[in-house]
Amino acid sequence: MPYIERNGLTLSRFMLGTAQLGMDNYGVNNRLGSVNDKELLEYCERAGINCYDTALEYGDAEVKLGQFFKGKQSPFIVSKLKVDLQLTSEVELERQMVSKAEQIISRLQLSAIPALMIHDPVTLQVYGPSVGRILSRMKRDGMIERGGISFGADPVDQYNYSAALLQDDIYEMVQMPVNLFDRRLIQCGALQDFADRGKWVVARSVFLQGLFFMNRQSLPEKLLPEGAELLEKLQGLAVSEEMTIAELALAYVRDLQGVHCLVIGAESPEQIKVNLELMSCPPLSERTRMRIDRTFADIPRIYITPFMWKS
Repeated sequence: MPYIERNGLTLSRFMLGTAQLGMDNYGVNNRLGSVNDKELLEYCERAGINCYDTALEYGDAEVKLGQFFKGKQSPFIVSKLKVDLQLTSEVELERQMVSKAEQIISRLQLSAIPALMIHDPVTLQVYGPSVGRILSRMKRDGMIERGGISFGADPVDQYNYSAALLQDDIYEMVQMPVNLFDRRLIQCGALQDFADRGKWVVARSVFLQGLFFMNRQSLPEKLLPEGAELLEKLQGLAVSEEMTIAELALAYVRDLQGVHCLVIGAESPEQIKVNLELMSCPPLSERTRMRIDRTFADIPRIYITPFMWKS
């Protein structure tokens, strides 16, 4: 298991995404529906995975994590919260953030949240520096150990209006979508900015919620026919490089300068085993990286935005 140590933390580079633990049929390529959480978490524990990504909005995923790790050495858990966007004062905002953080603490059965992220960056656009001040007070009061932010479906716009606010040291962790098709936060300079500021960067959507592994027959109708053509190009590139699509996708993100952990969800221990093996695959050559960047430049938004795929 590869680990990374910085800023006083030692984390496995593989961070289990737990949306599948609390939400049936999460992900466009989910085949099993419900997940055996105990079996999955036991495998992670044995494999040395020591960090988990969850959220208040992921059904009962936090509850399952709390139950499993009760009485054990607690892993590093990142959780996320959303707030109402019509609140009229910092006092109201703090009351709601604290209330939701208390829910998370109770569900995880922890004394403090190792990392609490703002789940929707528009929160910073609406409330500005109030959010950072509240997170700082929550850290001072022992509710959280660090703050962070998770970028969503419009990451470049979100980065543009939040970049100045994220200079606040309370935002120690950043989660961002990045994959073979979606390099928006690289292209706009955000990833380099986070690296320069010493942020922990957690990459998600490495496999684009399983889209990379789908065939034309199983693609959402909204992605046809161009989506199938993109996947055929991806398959052709993988074959020409003598790699699997999974190896290509994971190595591309794993070795990005400034990326520290990869959030990868799973439906079974077998999937985790395969993905852990992929974490040790050889790095891509610079030529291969250039081919990827050239082949998948300027992918239309619909193909990199999972919520747009629903009928």
